[in-house]
Amino acid sequence: MGQTIHIVTRFDGTGGTEHHASELYRALRFAGHSVKLWSDRPRHTEISFGATAINSFAGQYPRGGTLIMVGTHQEPGIWLNYAQPRRLIVICNLFSIAHTFGFLAFLDRPSLPDAEYVFVSSLLRDSLALPGIICPPLINLADYQQQRPKRQRQYFIGRHSRDDISKHHPDDLSIWRMLAWQGYNLRLMGANHLRNKLHEIPTLEILDVEQEQTGVFLAQLDCFFYRTAPGIPEASGRVVIEALAAGIPVVVSENGGYIDWIDNGINGFIIENQEEAFDRIIELGENRALRSKMSQNARCSAVRRCSIEQRQSYLDWITRD
Repeated sequence: MGQTIHIVTRFDGTGGTEHHASELYRALRFAGHSVKLWSDRPRHTEISFGATAINSFAGQYPRGGTLIMVGTHQEPGIWLNYAQPRRLIVICNLFSIAHTFGFLAFLDRPSLPDAEYVFVSSLLRDSLALPGIICPPLINLADYQQQRPKRQRQYFIGRHSRDDISKHHPDDLSIWRMLAWQGYNLRLMGANHLRNKLHEIPTLEILDVEQEQTGVFLAQLDCFFYRTAPGIPEASGRVVIEALAAGIPVVVSENGGYIDWIDNGINGFIIENQEEAFDRIIELGENRALRSKMSQNARCSAVRRCSIEQRQSYLDWITRD
């Protein structure tokens, strides 16, 4: 069975970091390993993931085994001086060079072994210029095989993410309006902060974060459009691989680690500016044959990226002696 594997992250919400930690926890347990999921501080959201909040003063913290820190946005407490793990793994998923290196410096202490690094994209690894492996996306492909509605003429464009202004490009407001003027239907999940700015659009529906199951939400879309705020790259972009897994062509900016998964013009489009974004979305709306082909390619690309073999290789690396 080996030693216990401890997975620690901050449960700020229900984004890619939390889901990566949770999926890793489930995969390791399913493989028969002894594994525990921890929140680096008490939060109401960790309960829904089955995590235990760390309490240094109550002696409630990871001890021994393999310690996996998911995300470099944490601020661990004094428990790190007493955890005494045999192995330390850091999963880097934050596109902030200064913040990441500050966190890694915090882990450089006599009570901890040298950290081994995992990166959620090649773009992030290259930016940090550190040695380490790139992990595969951890999603359950079966969750994204919902029955798609049969529509003759309607075309739905949308996206989902945390309800955070940094997850949305300011120019997206005009994109949504222009698409609405073309008569297209829009669905945004996790965009409540935009509601007052887009309230006049009759073909727009804004949903709360996780108001619908992700697979159900994505099954309503024909095109997934995603880009983040300028200067805030997406380290990975779990939402993009989810869209591909649902068989949805994606239109994305080049500002993210998700470009590892995109074959431009095959399973989606990588765009550089506002005009190109609008043109590619319209092209998919007007060319049904292209949309159908790219939909097939999207699903196939996600199956390759999230294969059992790639996942098993990642788990083998984590659990090696």
